[in-house]
Amino acid sequence: MPVSTPKAAATSVSPGAPQTLTVWITELLSPTEGGDRSRIFEQQILAFEATHPGLTVQVLHKAPDGKGGMQDLLATASTAAPGVIPDLIAIDTRNLEEVARKGLVVPLDAFLSPSLQADLYPFAIAAGTVDGQLVGVQFEVSIQHAIYNTSKIAVAPVTWEEVFASGATYTFPTAGQDGLVNDAFLIQYLSTGVELMDSSGDPYLDRQALTEVLEFYRQGIENGAIPSEVLNYATVESGWPKYLQAEVVMTHISSKLYLTGPDSLPGHRPAAIPTRDGQAVALSRGTAWAVTSRDPNRQVLAIKLLEWLMNPVNMAAWSQAASYLPTRRAVFEQMTRDTYVSFVYTQLEHAVPYRSSEAHQRIYRAMQQAVDAVLREGVLPTVAAQNVLKAINQESL
Repeated sequence: MPVSTPKAAATSVSPGAPQTLTVWITELLSPTEGGDRSRIFEQQILAFEATHPGLTVQVLHKAPDGKGGMQDLLATASTAAPGVIPDLIAIDTRNLEEVARKGLVVPLDAFLSPSLQADLYPFAIAAGTVDGQLVGVQFEVSIQHAIYNTSKIAVAPVTWEEVFASGATYTFPTAGQDGLVNDAFLIQYLSTGVELMDSSGDPYLDRQALTEVLEFYRQGIENGAIPSEVLNYATVESGWPKYLQAEVVMTHISSKLYLTGPDSLPGHRPAAIPTRDGQAVALSRGTAWAVTSRDPNRQVLAIKLLEWLMNPVNMAAWSQAASYLPTRRAVFEQMTRDTYVSFVYTQLEHAVPYRSSEAHQRIYRAMQQAVDAVLREGVLPTVAAQNVLKAINQESL
């Protein structure tokens, strides 16, 4: 797809308006990363400046986390040096809730164009909403899904029962990451129709759903449908080599890995992750734009830049260069409608945002302990599920 930018009439910056707009980005967008994505981003910034004569967009690179990272600098500057607060930031959606609760970003409901809000996938709205207010606009997303070898099975299984009946070998991560359960388990749990939190925002887990997912894992390992090597898989990348070598029939893959993998995968097709009842679910991870300036004039310009970067043409060019999926439905109209584009267009309708609050992390840690107990120690799924509930209830007291 050729790189292009939307046409827009030039709007001179009025004498009293800000002459410089400051944007903080992470290494994801940094020009130091090189490649097409940096070039595309730079071109789009230059094009925005061209439509606003007299305005300069200053782009600064910040580490995403830790001391001296974006969140740390925002919190420090808000009290010690308000003058260095940026106007717009690109922030991991996992961190958006924390900065919003600290009052470091501006609610966008009244500023963002209704057409843009209406075109965003529901998961993007949910990811950017904190305490009922839209505080960020997710502009890129990566999800997990399955991929299968069509020379081994004609149709991908959509339920656990079909996985076992197909005779296919199926791999996905079960080792956890940093002690937290993998997305694979969360997808299975959420696909049963239950939630991780109640309406008050307190942890609320369903014992039956936990037991059923753990039992699926146990049975799969026991009957060989799920190779025992998944106990060592922490990421989807772990199982990718054996899938490419045709040693397994189906595996989990991220959309980013799929898009950056071999240019052609003849005989392989993407599929929804098989779940208990065939209910498709995806977990979204990505980056959002958020406005941090407290100056009304700067906020207006920051919103204009945000919407410029999220114009369907611009977003399509960025998504292709960065190997991420877009968060606007209209962007897919700019893409070649191949099998994969059609597949992910539908998958994104079933996506929910990955949450990483302290309460969520407690849940994920307890879930991983249950997975390890069942698969490594032979603990019964019913017992492991009960232990999850006990751990969460005790930590909530």
